[in-house]
Amino acid sequence: MTNKLLLHHRWKTLGWVLTLPSLIAGLIYWFKQDFEYLCVTIPDWAKHFLWIDDFVFSNPANRPTTLCLLDELISICLLAGLLLLAFTKEKLEDEWIQRVRLESLQWAVIINALLLVLFIIFVHGSPFFTVMTFNMFTPLLIFVGRFYYILRVKPLFSNN
Repeated sequence: MTNKLLLHHRWKTLGWVLTLPSLIAGLIYWFKQDFEYLCVTIPDWAKHFLWIDDFVFSNPANRPTTLCLLDELISICLLAGLLLLAFTKEKLEDEWIQRVRLESLQWAVIINALLLVLFIIFVHGSPFFTVMTFNMFTPLLIFVGRFYYILRVKPLFSNN
């Protein structure tokens, strides 16, 4: 059975190249938070197209005139890399791999939903924004982690 939604396995290398550095950079950025790289000045005509909270910046003179795009670049690279890792074929795509792929997806959705319910109950205020930011990545991270664990690591420890 062929799955037409999966990409060719050669895209997996690009997935790892995007995922690992952006995951490390994202963690460093999250812990440091004082990076001022890739900052651009916003032209006046572009300010109308950006969604900047008018409640916080009610005075137009207080609106930001520059944006640092490093966090956006890290997020896009991480999402693109995780999507490539999650949706590329293995060299030998058989029924067992398809079953592991399906089970990993189910695990990822269930674990993400349970984590989200716990965070909705126990996290309030502005830290919840951080939770929701991580929630963008957790389903794919759990899926990729479990899929490659079952596929590559678990057979190393089996007695067969």
